[in-house]
Amino acid sequence: MRTPLVFIVMALMSVAHAAQKPAAKTATDLEKLRVETSHLVATTSVSDAVVSPGTRFSLQLDVAPKPKMHVYAPDQREYIPISLKLAPDDAFKAHPPVFPTAEKFLFVPLNETQLVYSKPFRIVQDVTVASTPAMRQRARDSGASLTIKGTVRYQACDDQVCYVPKEIPVTWTARLRGLER
Repeated sequence: MRTPLVFIVMALMSVAHAAQKPAAKTATDLEKLRVETSHLVATTSVSDAVVSPGTRFSLQLDVAPKPKMHVYAPDQREYIPISLKLAPDDAFKAHPPVFPTAEKFLFVPLNETQLVYSKPFRIVQDVTVASTPAMRQRARDSGASLTIKGTVRYQACDDQVCYVPKEIPVTWTARLRGLER
């Protein structure tokens, strides 16, 4: 009588153990990268999970300043604005990044109005995948992907002090697919 009970307990323990395993990452999770600093959280994503040679798609960078923090907008000339720079690569052509409209911020200690981002915002960087013979061959390989690396540079401030400028690495990945004939 004890033997069936032991098997039942072991089966229940096995089911409980299986339920504790982390879920496998989805394709969307694999295409995102989250970077956190003491000033902000930056998350990368792509508009198209699968791209082909010759196609244009968007790299997205969602930036969330931490409470009471702001970063300077590209139009703010007197301070170090946030910028996105992609590493050069023959696999793609980069188009100019697009930044949202900045908000005006009155920095009371200096009585200055500045252009900043203090709420979550998105930078969109379009790229066109190269349509070279080498890239078309690469896209035909099973499991091929395109990884694009870049750097975000910014200076964050709160309502009292500006912090040392930072550079953080960012990466985007999309799967490559060969063109249909």
